[in-house]
Amino acid sequence: MRYQRRWSKKEKEMGYNLVELSDEETAKMNVDLAASGVAFKERYNMPVIPEMVAREQPEALREYFLQRLAHYRIESKKLSRLPYEPKVK
Repeated sequence: MRYQRRWSKKEKEMGYNLVELSDEETAKMNVDLAASGVAFKERYNMPVIPEMVAREQPEALREYFLQRLAHYRIESKKLSRLPYEPKVK
């Protein structure tokens, strides 16, 4: 039997066109993207300062950023790592 994901009502209504998102939803999406980027860089031991990235987020969404960062840190521990080789100048 094939697994079929069940979509929430909000996900069904949202669609794929990001231009249709409200400013609040766009801001949350950008904060989520920043959190995933920090977790990715931490995973590969790339230089990143999470506190600086947190300060760059809107004041109202900083707590959300920290929640998403914690989520992505937990998720990254479940994944294997590819070798990362920094560019040599």
